[in-house]
Amino acid sequence: MNDLIDDMRRRPPDIGEGRGSAGAVIGVVGCFAVALVLLPLRDHVPNAVMALALVIPVLIAAAIGGRLAGVITAVTAALTFDFLFTHPYLSLRIGSKDDVGTFIVLMIVALIAAEIGVRGRRGGAAARASREELDRLLRVSELSANGAPIEAVVDAVRTELMEMLQLLDCAYEPEPSPRILPRLGPRGALEGSELVAWGDFVLRTVAVALADEMGAALAARGSGQHTV
Repeated sequence: MNDLIDDMRRRPPDIGEGRGSAGAVIGVVGCFAVALVLLPLRDHVPNAVMALALVIPVLIAAAIGGRLAGVITAVTAALTFDFLFTHPYLSLRIGSKDDVGTFIVLMIVALIAAEIGVRGRRGGAAARASREELDRLLRVSELSANGAPIEAVVDAVRTELMEMLQLLDCAYEPEPSPRILPRLGPRGALEGSELVAWGDFVLRTVAVALADEMGAALAARGSGQHTV
């Protein structure tokens, strides 16, 4: 079990890109808000500072909505900088070579910031998800270790599996099934079937661990002949 827990901590699930539309809207509005705040200072503060300030909404957008939201906000930030903070103002033309360099650097930094925001969001949410699955396993382990009735352990495992894998139903059969069914192996892969395993690696390995914990509880109570 300790090996499984260590493996869960090392390999958090990939949670995807997140709420793209909301992130993009927040990022674009954030760019305009930052620009409006900085607009009165544009003749007194170097353009490099303005450009760096416009990177902040990019990070926020990527953290909320993923890579696409970050890219959209990065482009918006660069265009906002060009339109409001480079001569001639209110034009997409750039009259200064220095401002051209700043514009290019802003675009590059903003895109990098978008990727950092995506990775940061994935890491934080994945860690929370892994912790939730670890808590499932620990709840069943504690129930078994405290000597709860085997019916309570079986019911707890059933509940955790249904919630974790979003199952409509889940049943424990104390005797070997006469049907030939695919087996979920110790590393989370389906064995003896051409079916493609669905679900995340961590979810499937936790499912195996929950079943193993129930099997151990049955064996400890003299029900070792039953199968899980």
